Amino acid sequence: MITKAAYALKKGTHFLRKQQREEGHFEGQLSSSTFPSCAYAWIQLAQGKTLDSELIDWFIANQNEDGAWGLDTANLSNSEATLFVKLILEQRYQDAPDSRLEKVLKSIPEQPLSLALVKLAYAAFNQFDWDELTISEKALPVMKLVKQLTKIPILRKWLQPPRHRLPPVAMFNTPLFDELFIAEQHTLVPVFILIELNTTKRPDIIAALVQWLKSHVLSDGSWFRVNYITALSVLALIELQDKWEGDADIPVMLEKGLTWLSTTRNRDGGCREALNLNVWDTALSMIALTETDADKDNPYPIPQFLGDAARWLTAHQNSDGGWAFSGLPDNSLPTDADDTALATLALLRADVPDTDDAIQHGIAWLKQNQGADGSWNTYQPGQGDVGCVSITAHAIEALLVSGGNEIPIQRGIRWLRRKMHPHGYWEDIWLAKRTYGTAYAIIAFVKAGMGEIPEVARGINWLESTQNSDGGWGEDMFGNRTSSTVEQTAWSTYALLLAMPENTAAKKGIDFLCNHQREDGSWKESCVGIYWEIIGGYEEPIYAAVFPVLALNQYVTTAPLFNK
Repeated sequence: MITKAAYALKKGTHFLRKQQREEGHFEGQLSSSTFPSCAYAWIQLAQGKTLDSELIDWFIANQNEDGAWGLDTANLSNSEATLFVKLILEQRYQDAPDSRLEKVLKSIPEQPLSLALVKLAYAAFNQFDWDELTISEKALPVMKLVKQLTKIPILRKWLQPPRHRLPPVAMFNTPLFDELFIAEQHTLVPVFILIELNTTKRPDIIAALVQWLKSHVLSDGSWFRVNYITALSVLALIELQDKWEGDADIPVMLEKGLTWLSTTRNRDGGCREALNLNVWDTALSMIALTETDADKDNPYPIPQFLGDAARWLTAHQNSDGGWAFSGLPDNSLPTDADDTALATLALLRADVPDTDDAIQHGIAWLKQNQGADGSWNTYQPGQGDVGCVSITAHAIEALLVSGGNEIPIQRGIRWLRRKMHPHGYWEDIWLAKRTYGTAYAIIAFVKAGMGEIPEVARGINWLESTQNSDGGWGEDMFGNRTSSTVEQTAWSTYALLLAMPENTAAKKGIDFLCNHQREDGSWKESCVGIYWEIIGGYEEPIYAAVFPVLALNQYVTTAPLFNK
């Protein structure tokens, strides 16, 4: 078993090393999904173009047997995704009827319109009333009260904003907008422009929204480096050209936005949600490769690939000391805590010369942006954000390796202990979901020297109880059990091995990873990344290499100690 795992580790490490780009970073490609593909098609239609055949082929190829579409590659039929695709294909069929599309349209099951963002698309094609998209402006005082009540944890899940209606455009001029999660702000501004242009047309509000849009465009022409957000912004610009006073900036922004969106097209004809996650991919790859013994015979103190990756990371550090999820030359994408924690940890592990300043700035950012409750949010506390289990675990590990950060570490540990679900798991925000949260909570406790606390034992029991019969783990983005995935098996196995090197479930997980490795050293990626629950997730090939390498290395390193 050890020999088999060591061979799998060697092949996996070799494959991961090959994912490094010439510039020094690591970068996988996110899979296509329904909402960004529909948004791209919507833009083509808004420009009066005929949908390209590759996009039509992607929609048809990804229709499920029940006639519906899923949000992502997991292909769980979803009514909102289905309605969005149906709208797009109906427009294409009206322009150019053909028997293939007619057959597809007839096979789509009837679904009631519910999600406001899909209603928005229907309104754009005169199939829904613009005035029915939003809550009344008279509801703003109530919304303010509800916002205050959601600060009480026990009430939060009962007071979620409605999904069937959007907030009123007038919310833009209130503190409620400033308190929204950063991605929500970027989504709502172009949506508000579209609604305002097609309803009350208030010049002062439109001017303020346009100014916000201008001030938040990135140097590459995108908004937030995300397809759906950029697509909505481009659609707003198209409407502004038709229905708003002349503005010389709008054509320029429109052209750059369209050019950027074309870079989100995948070879399969669909579109991916984010351009890339190259900071996360680089940091994770460095962390995994510094844990292996692949370069123990290298005559140089620092392997060149690590030096190249470290230099790329430091070159893409934001001026505030943190890192964004995707590297831009001018560092204009907002810093987030997960990429900052992992990039800092990667640089600490690599120990490359001339990175001390970058490390210290990363640590300073993490300490300054710890929430009042002890957690780390995705972005900055107080911006409609919530604490995240895996991000908090990553921040704790970076602070542990840095040294001398006992107070923020203990605050983070206490938050993790409180965050455990009564059933014995932790739930994460960004990857699927209970396995990832539980695994990284356990990892943080063990690395902090707290492997004997009751929460770790309960987390181990939960992982053991959710293992599939084939030795792997799997769940969807809503926490429902599924067939095993390589990624979830790997991080669950890694956590179990850290906590209990002789764990039987972990050994079954190692066997699963060995048996599912391809000849070239890679593993099949699965849909474990979660972008938004209303938009879906994604596959990412770097994940399907990094996490197995970590698990296999942990087993190969520790198994001989218990098998003498």
